Amino acid sequence: MNSSLNSSPLETAIGNAELVSARFPELAALLGIDDRERIAELLEAAPSGWSIEPTPSGYPTLRADGLYVHSRRDPFREGERIAADPSVAGKGGCVFFAPGLAYACEALAAREPHSRVVIVEPDVFAFMAALSSRPLKALLTNENTVLVIGLSPAESRAVLDRLGALELNQYVPRAVLPEERGWLNDYRERSVRSARKDEINRNTLRRFGSLWLKNMCRNLREIRDRDGIGRFSGLFPDVPALLLAAGPSLDEILPQLPRLADRCVVIAVDTALRACLSAGVQPDFTILVDPQYWNWRHLDGTRAAGSVLITESAAWPAVFRYPARDIFLCSSLFPLGKYLESRIGRKGELGAGGSVATTAWDFARHLGCAEIYAAGLDLGFPNRQTHFKGSIFEERVHTGSGRLTPAETSGFKALYGAGPYPVPDYRGATVLTDKRLSLYAWWFEARLASFPAHKTGILTHGGMKIRGIEKASIGTLTERRECRALIARRLDTALSRPHEALSSAFETALEELKTTLRDFASIAERGGRASAKRDNRELERIDRLILEHPAKEIAAMVFDGDELCEAAGDPYARSGKVYAAVARAARQNLEKIEKFSGRIAAMD
Repeated sequence: MNSSLNSSPLETAIGNAELVSARFPELAALLGIDDRERIAELLEAAPSGWSIEPTPSGYPTLRADGLYVHSRRDPFREGERIAADPSVAGKGGCVFFAPGLAYACEALAAREPHSRVVIVEPDVFAFMAALSSRPLKALLTNENTVLVIGLSPAESRAVLDRLGALELNQYVPRAVLPEERGWLNDYRERSVRSARKDEINRNTLRRFGSLWLKNMCRNLREIRDRDGIGRFSGLFPDVPALLLAAGPSLDEILPQLPRLADRCVVIAVDTALRACLSAGVQPDFTILVDPQYWNWRHLDGTRAAGSVLITESAAWPAVFRYPARDIFLCSSLFPLGKYLESRIGRKGELGAGGSVATTAWDFARHLGCAEIYAAGLDLGFPNRQTHFKGSIFEERVHTGSGRLTPAETSGFKALYGAGPYPVPDYRGATVLTDKRLSLYAWWFEARLASFPAHKTGILTHGGMKIRGIEKASIGTLTERRECRALIARRLDTALSRPHEALSSAFETALEELKTTLRDFASIAERGGRASAKRDNRELERIDRLILEHPAKEIAAMVFDGDELCEAAGDPYARSGKVYAAVARAARQNLEKIEKFSGRIAAMD
């Protein structure tokens, strides 16, 4: 029997709460457990079917509606067994979901004091039950313990992502409180979506990696000479943003767009620019971050001399010749660009979630807009339409139509080709969507949960209902005072600042990059020779050098070795082919960089 378990539940909870307050003061204040009366209230308000019961070991267990969350004989020993399991221990720590009285968390902290112990407890009453069960000083004072308490699945995942904890081991007890089962199911669904997104990203990289590399190398001068979006940071904290996406419902708002533009900072995605111009409005900002040729075509043939273009260093090169008011770069999404920016300075991070609309929302957040209103953000097919009228997609369909391939056939394929299914919309009905668009919705939900201060409303109501985006009316904005003159003044001031000269730092970074790629290719080639000699010791050393090398992510963008890694046959021969593919990827990067950096020197 542990003699430290003799205190009353209230006194034990107060003692543990003091430790939480000392280590996590903001959390304690948020939960109210920095106050003795509040602690007593929380303990008394626990669900009626819950009870903390004694066991023969002297350590209490938790029972809820007849379910025992821990062992009825020795929950402490049970926690030690869980913490010793390889699926929990190792990998730098573990995320414990709904851990009840936290026996396994406590055991891992004692067993591996340098490992991170992340406790995700969605139910505040369950957390209070743990605090009242026994003294938890060793766990709560451990510098590697992290508490994520009382958050939604979206908020919890966002916090874990920011902490870099998604790669840790994860443990979910076989027995969880009934109140937490729905929460865990929701979290699992989000994890599945995230894995699906990662798979899509890998496939996209395999398909377009060479194109993106070529674009970035053609745009090296732009990376050097274009300023980042930092000058716009926090520019409009008191002005709402109007985000225009290219869904079919965008048509509904176009007649009101001039009035709305007098009251909002207007941010249009590339696919929506033509619609804005047709309504007589030049957006304050246009966002284009997809490197493909067809995204450039959304701008091709238009003029927006009053709009600031925000783009990415891998964009189709013609984008940088677009007649905009000015062109600025956000930070690169790709390893080569990230490498250069780490040496010359970041351009300004924006989130990427597959759709340019997600980047546009993040740019509105970057501007400091406390209110963000979206239109055309359907993430579905209201009225079985795929895009607004007059979009480049629609024009392509009609241009390519014929007697045997009418426009209706292309529209049908676009709508039904990805297996659409119904989801709730903002009108209380349903709208068709697909898995790809659902992933975009998931990104919005996660991002909104991470930045709750930026309230987001939707002005068009036929699209997919997204948690965190509330239904809003156009009248909400048109009745507000005009602030177009204020927006213009602030933009004039921000754009009047001279561009930063980065030539010297850029040239140094470029030469360092070339040297790094040559070294990486040389290491991979040595790996090929070691494979031929079947030299295991040398192969281990080569693998370690490759995994730690700063060029590995850059080469990975054009590395096509998945099939080689999975192929059957002699392992040394297979390794040799993999090393050869790694070396080719590094040389391909180097060749392109040398070719286009030489052109920059000639032009200068």
